Amino acid sequence: MVGRFRFWRMSLLCLVVSPLSVLYAEKAVPASAQAEVMEQPWMFEVTRHLYRWSMDETDAEKIVGKENVTFLVRGIQVELDEGDHSQLAELVLPDAGFAVKVKKAAYTIEEIGLVVSNDTFKVVNVSRVDPATLDRTRYVEVNIDVAEMKQYLFDSRSRLEFPSDDLLERLRLSVRKNLFLHLEAKGIPAPTEAQPIHVSSISPVANELWVFWEGGRVLIRYASDMDLHSPAMWDHGDLAVTIYDVDEQVVVSLGEVAGSNAYVTRDQVGRALFNCVVLGKRIVLDPKKAQNDENPRP
Repeated sequence: MVGRFRFWRMSLLCLVVSPLSVLYAEKAVPASAQAEVMEQPWMFEVTRHLYRWSMDETDAEKIVGKENVTFLVRGIQVELDEGDHSQLAELVLPDAGFAVKVKKAAYTIEEIGLVVSNDTFKVVNVSRVDPATLDRTRYVEVNIDVAEMKQYLFDSRSRLEFPSDDLLERLRLSVRKNLFLHLEAKGIPAPTEAQPIHVSSISPVANELWVFWEGGRVLIRYASDMDLHSPAMWDHGDLAVTIYDVDEQVVVSLGEVAGSNAYVTRDQVGRALFNCVVLGKRIVLDPKKAQNDENPRP
């Protein structure tokens, strides 16, 4: 395994961990399931995250008609670098066919003196799974009343959580800087008028945030091991950015571009737009203020 510190040097000290692409090499014997990921409130929040970002109507229908919904939980034991005390686990909803890998980060990036940690497990990967292929003897089974979970999801369907005003300002500066770099790379002049952007809310169980710039038809994704409410995250926020041009980087299936993480599917774009425009927060980028910002350009 390549050491973490060497990895970060090779990746320009990038602290991003992509929920769309992270895979972990398991040992033969998985660790015991973590008690935290077996708690009902946390499971409800993971389901709400799936409800917003992954599930479609047919997935939901597979659950709502049942008396109980089954969660399969297990710890995942992996080879970690010395000093890395991160914990990993997997949560499977066999009825809906989803597998969710989660991580509680706990390590330090020595090169920049950055402590990366989370108080709770955060979603790092969501994938489809065929329930028939699961070895259920490797999981702890937890059954939850569907009516109770359905009521929770309904009551919290409009619950939104955004960064504080101070962190939103940091986000605004980061977005403007990264959009400037994007336009510069494409040879497109930066706009001179104020530009509205739409920011998604932050899930309590995922360190991921999306931004949509409607004027340029661009999606920006922030994803990190770090808590997005942490000022330290935004001190290094430019390292956690992926930009997608809606006109050029959208495909029907990622199978069309196997091996590349430079694309998103139409389904992912649709969910991102719903969470940014319909459920999100609208803020304005004012190019005229750029001259007053400290280091507005790299």
